[in-house]
Amino acid sequence: MAESVEHAFLSDSILQILENVSRSRLYAYKEADRKRFDFACDLATNWKRAVSGQTLWKHTKGIDKDIRMLLSETESDVLIYVARSIMKNKAVLHEAISDYRRAGLKDKLSRLRVFWVPEDFDADSDSHRELVQSDLQESVSRDLLLSVVLGGITERDVSSFVAWSGMIGLSLAVLAEVEASGFGNYTQLGKKLGIGATPVKERIIRLSLTGFIVPGSNPRASGSVYEVSPKGYALMDLCGRLSAERDKGGDVDSGLAHICSLLGVDPKMVDLWSPFPGYDASLLIGSHELKMHPRFDPSSRLAMEIDAAFKNWGVSFPDPHYKIPSVDGS
Repeated sequence: MAESVEHAFLSDSILQILENVSRSRLYAYKEADRKRFDFACDLATNWKRAVSGQTLWKHTKGIDKDIRMLLSETESDVLIYVARSIMKNKAVLHEAISDYRRAGLKDKLSRLRVFWVPEDFDADSDSHRELVQSDLQESVSRDLLLSVVLGGITERDVSSFVAWSGMIGLSLAVLAEVEASGFGNYTQLGKKLGIGATPVKERIIRLSLTGFIVPGSNPRASGSVYEVSPKGYALMDLCGRLSAERDKGGDVDSGLAHICSLLGVDPKMVDLWSPFPGYDASLLIGSHELKMHPRFDPSSRLAMEIDAAFKNWGVSFPDPHYKIPSVDGS
C-alpha cells in the first residue's frame, strides 16, 4: 500500500531535524538502512545511539503492530513513533503499552518516544508543513536530543552552573581535570590546579549534586572516585563549540544556535575576550568570591567561566568533531 504524502513528510522531517541540528557538531548524524522501519539513523557523541522509527497516519489498526515491532527491536537505543493525534489512535497505543507493562516488560518502554501530529495536518499546505516541522523540531530536540543524546542537560543546569560563587573558571577546570585524569582525593586535585583542597571540595560536591559528575563505575580499577557524566560531557562540548565560535560575534551555525536557545544561552552575549569593561580574568586567581552584578545573564556568566578556565587554569576546549563509529568500534 502506497504511503500518504503526510506519512512521507513526517518520516523525512524527523531525519531532517536530526541532521540539521547535528550541524552544531555536538553530535554526529548518519542515516541508516533498517528496512523494517520507516526511518532510522545513528547518532554519536562519546557513544553511539541507534534510532529507529515508525510513522502512522491513516490506519489505526497498524498501531498495535507498529509498537510491538518497535519494542521488539534489540539494536536500537531510541524508538520513535510519529502518529496522528486522534482519540482512537491514542486509545490503541495506550492499550498496547499497557500490555507491555502487565507482562512485566516495562523496561522496554523507556526507549520509546511518541510524537503526536494534529489530525487535520495537510502536507499539501505550506503553512501546515512549516508549523508541524517547527513543532516536531521543538519536541524532538527536547525529548530526544537534550534528554538522551546530550545526557539530559537542561537550561536550569546551565543557569545553575554559571551562578555558583567562588573562583570563576574553577568549575570547568575541575570538570576538565576529572575527565582527563579522574579524581582520587581533594588534596591531590588541588595540587594539580595549584589551589587548596577546600575550594576543590566545594566544586566536587556541587558537580556531584547537579549530576555533572557521577560515582566511578569501577573506582578500584581506575583509581577514580568520580567520572564525568553524559551531562557533564555535553556541557564541556558546548563550551568547546562556543570557544571555537568566539570570533563570529554570535553568528554561529543554525544547529548550535538551536541547542543554545534550548539551554538559555545567547551566542551574541558570549564574548570570550571581554565579558565586561575592565574585566581581567587573571585577577581572579586566589579570589574566593566574586560578586557578579545582576545585569550579567547566564550567557555572559558562561562566557566568563570559559574565559577564566582558559586563561587561569589552562583548560583547553577542543572543538568536538564526532563521527559515527563503525561496526568494529573504530
